[in-house]
Amino acid sequence: MKIKLEIFSTKELNFFFTNLDDFFDLDLKTFKDLESSNDQKNLSVVFLDDQSKISEKTLKNIFENENFIFVCNDFSIFQKFSLSQKNTLISPVSINRLVDLVNGLINTKKYIFKNIELNNHSIANITTNKKIHLTQAEIHILLKLFNEKNVKKKFLERDVLHIKQDLNTSSMESHLNRIRKKLKKISSDFTISSKDNYVYLEIINQNK
Repeated sequence: MKIKLEIFSTKELNFFFTNLDDFFDLDLKTFKDLESSNDQKNLSVVFLDDQSKISEKTLKNIFENENFIFVCNDFSIFQKFSLSQKNTLISPVSINRLVDLVNGLINTKKYIFKNIELNNHSIANITTNKKIHLTQAEIHILLKLFNEKNVKKKFLERDVLHIKQDLNTSSMESHLNRIRKKLKKISSDFTISSKDNYVYLEIINQNK
């Protein structure tokens, strides 16, 4: 399953992103979409070129969000608004450099739901510090559920396991069962359930 990456840029820069299709699930957007993106949960790259038209208010709002990466000609726009230069690359930038930065953010990002923290190929109980390793497929399944709480099973089969929709298989249930066992082993306040072709997070400890 490819990590979703949202790209905000001018149309003139769209040609640059073709090679990124090999690494990420791309969603190309315009700068107008940035106005409502300060609570963005997906990783996003903002390309600031000479044609970029972003208000100071919008730039400051999205700059506080750790999910944004900026690519620009120089640091002058950040200096103008007294912003630091975190998660910022100076163009021209190679595809490999950008991919490395995005993957670095993915590997260090922490996701928390109830008493469980997902971080860099493992889940941990933040109360007891019990930790257990996850496979790449298990990570993608939990990340999707952390963000959306319920997901169609067919979607997970297609995007995580790359199983054709018309193929009847028990592979997804096997993955879900392994995740359930791992969550139970570290005393999670929730588990994973499946019903009516959906997979969802089920709270098992209502007192927390």
